[in-house]
Amino acid sequence: MKKFFLYFTAIIIACCALAFAPGRASAEITDKQYVALRDEMKSLYLVQSILSWHTRTGGERSVFQESYKGHEALYSLPSIKYVGGMIAQPGLSDDDRRAARFFKNALTLEYIGIDTAHFDDEVNNAEASATVKIEWIPAPVPYRQLLALAAQESDADKRQKLQDAQAQVWKDLLNPIHERAEKRVRELAVELGYPSYVTLSEDFREVNLKDFIARSQKFIAKSDASYKKILAAEVQEVMGFPVEKFRRADIQYFSSVPAFKSFFPAELTVPAFKYFLEGMGLDLTTAAGTQIMVDDGIRDKKEPRAACYQMTVPDDVRITVKPTGGIPDFETFFHEGGHAMHFANTTIPQWEFQQLGSNAVTEGFAIFFENIWGDYEWLKKYRELEKEYNRFQPPEKQAALMTDADMGKLIRNRVFWKLYMVRRYNGAKLVYESLLHGGDPSYYKEYYTGPADDPRLAYRKLFSDAYGFQLSDADSLRFRTDVDSVFYSADYARAFLLSEQLEEAMRSKFGDKWFNDPRAGELLKKSLWSNGSKPHPDDLARLIGFKQVDYEQFEKRMNEQLAIAEKLMNSK
Repeated sequence: MKKFFLYFTAIIIACCALAFAPGRASAEITDKQYVALRDEMKSLYLVQSILSWHTRTGGERSVFQESYKGHEALYSLPSIKYVGGMIAQPGLSDDDRRAARFFKNALTLEYIGIDTAHFDDEVNNAEASATVKIEWIPAPVPYRQLLALAAQESDADKRQKLQDAQAQVWKDLLNPIHERAEKRVRELAVELGYPSYVTLSEDFREVNLKDFIARSQKFIAKSDASYKKILAAEVQEVMGFPVEKFRRADIQYFSSVPAFKSFFPAELTVPAFKYFLEGMGLDLTTAAGTQIMVDDGIRDKKEPRAACYQMTVPDDVRITVKPTGGIPDFETFFHEGGHAMHFANTTIPQWEFQQLGSNAVTEGFAIFFENIWGDYEWLKKYRELEKEYNRFQPPEKQAALMTDADMGKLIRNRVFWKLYMVRRYNGAKLVYESLLHGGDPSYYKEYYTGPADDPRLAYRKLFSDAYGFQLSDADSLRFRTDVDSVFYSADYARAFLLSEQLEEAMRSKFGDKWFNDPRAGELLKKSLWSNGSKPHPDDLARLIGFKQVDYEQFEKRMNEQLAIAEKLMNSK
C-alpha cells in the first residue's frame, strides 16, 4: 500500500465551474464547532505543506508525525461523527452539504492515516536504508537509485539484474510491511462503519467502481488488437528488438524514449510551458495577483520527481521540478503546471472546495495539459521555440529540430502511452485493488477467474494481460508495492478520459490551434478552473458537451492521432 498518512499530500501531487460562466458563491457553514474544526485542519495543513515543501526541495528531515501532536481531538471518531451529523442536517444548501462531506472524508482519511503512520515510517526507513549489490558497480547501490539506473541502462541483461535486485527488496523488506498495513486499513474501514475498505474508497472518490470497471473492460477488449499492434511497433522502434523479447525490466528505459532526448533539452522545460500559456493569453499570475513559484534548481538532496503544492489557494501555489531533459520531463512539468494553473485560478471562497475532495478533475486538467505533446499543431509551434532558443546557443548546446516524420513517431509513441496507462489503471489496477482489499466478488469475477486469496497470482495475471507482455515471477513481487491509497487509481482512470473531452471541447470551440487563442485561456481561467474541486468529473463532462466521463472521445482522438502519425511518418 502506498503512503496513506497525510491526506493533504494526495492533494499536493495531485474543480472547475458548474457552467461556462462563473458559478454563484454559496454561504459557508457557520456552525461554531464545525468552523473551529475546519480552521484547525486548515492551519495544520498549511504547516504540513510548508514542511513537506522544504523536505522535498531541500532535503530537510521529515517531521510530519510530530506535527500532529496536540491535534488528537481533531482527528478523532467524535469529530468525524459530528461533521457527519452536519451533513444530515436539514436546511443546508447543496454546496454546504457537499463541503461538509469533503471535510468528513478528509477527517476519516487522516484518522486512518495517523493510525497507520508507523507503517509508512517503516517503509520509508526501509527504502532509505536498503542497498543492493550490483555486480558491475563496486559500491553498494541505494535501493532508491535503481529506477534511475534502469532508465539510463542500454543493456537489457543489466536492466533485468537491476529489477531483480529491486524484487529482492520488495520480497524481504517492503512487502511484509505493506501486508500488515493493508490488513489494518481494512479493519479501520469496518470500525468506521463502512462494509469494506473498497466501499470507503468509492464513497471518497465518488465513483461506482463496479459500473466503471465494467465500462473500462469493454473498451479494453474492443481496443486490444489495436493496442498490441502499437506496442509491437513501439518496442521495435524504441528498443530495436521484437516485442516477444520485451520484459517488464525494460519499461523505464523504454519510457524515456532515448532517441528523442535531443529534441527536449532540460533548459527548455519551463520556457516551453510559459510559451504554451502565452498563446492562450495566460501566464503564471494567480487570481490573487501573486506568481506561481517554480523551483527548478538542481540540488543534491532535492527530490527529482516534479510536484505541485497548493499552500493556500489561490495565492500561494508552487511547482518543484529537477529537469534533466527528455520528453518525460516535459510531459511531467506540463502535468504539474496543469494542476498549478487550476489551483492558482480557483476563486471559490470555501476552503473545502479549494483543498479537499476527490482529485479526478484536477488530474483531468493536469493530463489535458500533458497530452499537448501528442498534438501535431503544438509540436510545430514548439519547433519554432527551439529555433529561437538555438539562435543564442553554441552549436554543441543547440536542440535538435524534429522533422514531420519525427513528430509522427512521437505522436504514435504518445498514443501508445495513453493506451498503456488506461490499460494499467482503468483495467488492471481497479480490478486488482478491488480483489486485494476484499471487495465484493461481483466487481472482478468476470475479469479474473483465479483464486481470490492469492493476490500475487492475481497481480501477475491481470497486469500481464493489461500490458500485453508476460510478467515474470519476480515481476509479480510488485503486488504489494504497486497499490494506490484509497483507490487514487480511480481518479487517474477518469482523468485520462476527461482530459480528452476537455481537449475536444477546446478544439470544437476554438479550432485545432486552440492553444493560440486567448479566448481559450479566458474560458479556462474564468469558467473551468474557478470552482476548484467542487464539481464531480461527470458534471464537468456534461457541461462541456458530453453525457458523462466515458471512452467514446478517448477512442475517437486515439484513432485521429494514429492517422496523423501514419501520414507524418510516411512524409518525406
